[in-house]
Amino acid sequence: MELRKIAFYLLSAVVFCSCSGLSHRKAIGPKIDIWYGDRQEFGKIGHPQRWVNVLGNAISPHGLTSLTYSLNGEAEKVLTIGEDGRRLAQAGDFNVDIDRARLRGGDNQLRIVATDSLGRRSVKVVELVYHGTEKKWPLPYVIDWQKVANIQEAAQIVDGDWQLGPGGIRTLDPYYDRVLAFGDSTWRDYEVSTTVVFHSFTPPHEGPPTFGVSHAAIATRWPGHDLDDKQPHVKWHPLGATAEFRLTAGLDSCRWRIFDGQKLYLEDTTRPRRILLGKKYGMKHRVETLVDNSTLFRTKLWPADQPEPAAWDLEAREKPDNVPNGSALLIAHNADVTFGNVWVVAVR
Repeated sequence: MELRKIAFYLLSAVVFCSCSGLSHRKAIGPKIDIWYGDRQEFGKIGHPQRWVNVLGNAISPHGLTSLTYSLNGEAEKVLTIGEDGRRLAQAGDFNVDIDRARLRGGDNQLRIVATDSLGRRSVKVVELVYHGTEKKWPLPYVIDWQKVANIQEAAQIVDGDWQLGPGGIRTLDPYYDRVLAFGDSTWRDYEVSTTVVFHSFTPPHEGPPTFGVSHAAIATRWPGHDLDDKQPHVKWHPLGATAEFRLTAGLDSCRWRIFDGQKLYLEDTTRPRRILLGKKYGMKHRVETLVDNSTLFRTKLWPADQPEPAAWDLEAREKPDNVPNGSALLIAHNADVTFGNVWVVAVR
């Protein structure tokens, strides 16, 4: 478990124990940690998906009985408390997914209430600053992580606990899809380039949270999670496609697959690859509309200390009923990885 959370849990336990025997002191309620700050801005660059996501963790030594949120004084809605085998990785994790249509321009108030088994309640208020719909994410687009002080200045965090570091942006608490989004709903034909370092991974197995795969991926034409009856929503398709570089247990037969969760599935079974932990690799995914209005997805991975190969590792073509446009994602699925700087260019 990531050190920041361990410290958070220990602090919660210490505070409770120090007060539990002193009846004259006010009872301490659950602790609510908002990972990316009590004031968050959305839409300053543009809008990569339908939702905004506010992530964090709530904990009590006596266990939580409920976690709810209210936006701008509306009725409270129930939040799922992790671990859930999908989007919520640790006990107490939560993800408030809010449809942007519910936000008003300017300041919004998100009120999160945690209640523990002793009936003690804690309230955390988060200020959400919404910049409206007029902003369109620029293309071409570059992220230089060394120039970023706050991750959400450069991308929108959809899932997971991420940390900026000397090599780029790294996943904390590897689990089911940890996701960063950037781009615009109008993006159509473009190419995303980055680097990736694999530090460790969970060997794939049947069932959650790996569902038989561990990988690092670039996805294209992303509209946001689709509506379902889950909180947070877990239906990740339809989208253009996700180009996943899959890691095998021995790291000796790793390979690409291009996948859309519905009709498109293509796996490279001809060229298994050996991957070295700690080594930097170049990574690229291109999406392009063809003259017959079908879509071509292409992807490649190569050692970053070598020239980029001209050929693509895997190409997949999808019929014209594909999702026509959308933003891009960086995804780490059950893998501890660092993604480096990002370059996105239009394909004409």
